[in-house]
Amino acid sequence: MDKFYIELYPKADLENEWAKNKHTPGAMPCMRCGGPMRKSLAENALSRALNIYVCPACGMDEALRDAAGKVLPISEWYAVKQHRFAEHKDPQAVKLTPACAFMEIFSGARKTLPLSSARYPASLVAYSRSDYDGWRWWTTWFPDEEMRPAPELAQEIDAFQSQLLALPEFKTLWAMERMCRLYAQPTKEPTEFNLYAETAHFQIWLRLITRERDYNLYTYFFAK
Repeated sequence: MDKFYIELYPKADLENEWAKNKHTPGAMPCMRCGGPMRKSLAENALSRALNIYVCPACGMDEALRDAAGKVLPISEWYAVKQHRFAEHKDPQAVKLTPACAFMEIFSGARKTLPLSSARYPASLVAYSRSDYDGWRWWTTWFPDEEMRPAPELAQEIDAFQSQLLALPEFKTLWAMERMCRLYAQPTKEPTEFNLYAETAHFQIWLRLITRERDYNLYTYFFAK
């Protein structure tokens, strides 16, 4: 994978599905609730979560939830629960998902990095720690001195990190928080979430912390 781009799962898949059917909205159920759509596109509501239209009732519910800061997770949408969409298979797409496909690395061998008492999976090559100061992201890197990646692998790490922070969902801390509530895996701590991804050479864990005046993003790169 020489070049790749990052997308949130299943955002692009749902938007692609809508694009195929948007000219006949009355012929398909609302992707959010499964209820009927109005036959005229203008009588429906543009979703606040995706670039698609939803039924008027869902449009109102989205507005009320947004005002209260309680968005409905995408995993609770009808189209996702019923898997009423086609998954596009682009070999250059790196998908951020709320489900981890490499849990085995967390129960295997562990190691401790310099200047840290925490124990990490032995395949950890590097990780970054980022915080948002209200204007921009600031990132510090922590490579494993015993397993420093080759230059081409370092380029893959850099490309992932730069593309990640260029996503509109990471434009501000508020945007990241809203994205987390829509797409990420929740944890026992209501201000912390997880996302996972895989590139050609790495398994990646994003730990997202939505609290202000804190470190907001940890990105861990594990060698495959």
